[in-house]
Amino acid sequence: MKNTYFNPTQEDILRELVNMSFGLSASLIGDMLDSHAKLHIPEISNIKIEDFDDKIVEFLGDNEEFYLTKQRFLGSFNGEVLFVFDSTSANVFCNLLLQQEGEIDDADIKSSIMELTNIITSACIGKFCEIIHGETIFKVPSIEKRFLSQINSYPKSEGYDNVIIIKTALDIEQENILGHMFILLDNAMFKHLKEVIDTLS
Repeated sequence: MKNTYFNPTQEDILRELVNMSFGLSASLIGDMLDSHAKLHIPEISNIKIEDFDDKIVEFLGDNEEFYLTKQRFLGSFNGEVLFVFDSTSANVFCNLLLQQEGEIDDADIKSSIMELTNIITSACIGKFCEIIHGETIFKVPSIEKRFLSQINSYPKSEGYDNVIIIKTALDIEQENILGHMFILLDNAMFKHLKEVIDTLS
């Protein structure tokens, strides 16, 4: 398939759409934490699926441990959303949610990250469905703690060709929580999304 990447105009439109969904997400996250929350204007890019693991390695840098969430969405708009948080950001968010400091149980961290990603996924994929006049249902999400040194041994995401990368930071009470959102699509869905975005320019 030719032209499997967004052009700059498409990226700008997509960034605006995602930023709108992030505004809603930040409000909901702030209510959940009883604190002001701000999601920064996202950085948008896309890669081919075969470059996905290398991109995770690039984002994580020297962080060995990370948390990965997955959630399928099915319907006239279908694909999968993945989030990656390094262990530091995951711990910071869990501390803020539970209003405690120090060592935190891994189960609490996973539960906290799931709450965070559910809010963002719902708002963001909902916005995508809105612009393509599509419908989708969400499958039950999952979360794992993974290790960068073992990244080649983990199961690969099957059935996708393209990855939309959405990089942002969540500011809460002077804490900066860096997260990476990945939307996995097959070629047909990616092409349809690009065509719809072009009608908005």
